[in-house]
Amino acid sequence: MNWPLFWALLLAFGFIIGNVLLVKHSAKMKMPALKALPEALPKQPMPADTTAAASDSATSATAAAAAATTAQKPSSPEESAAADRAD
Repeated sequence: MNWPLFWALLLAFGFIIGNVLLVKHSAKMKMPALKALPEALPKQPMPADTTAAASDSATSATAAAAAATTAQKPSSPEESAAADRAD
């Protein structure tokens, strides 16, 4: 057996044995209990909600609906490629 093979095997076995020991050690630890999450997380104000027009309920409702549709829109590779070409 040559030395590079010996060191590679020793390193591999050491890595495996170290991970097994780490898992055994972490299995003995107690996990803290999770706090109960509230039913609904508090909403963060939208930029449209902070304007003076937000006091009007009709304007606020349409602005919030428009902001909600664009705020969490998932992106696709085609959209990002089209945006890159537009620049």
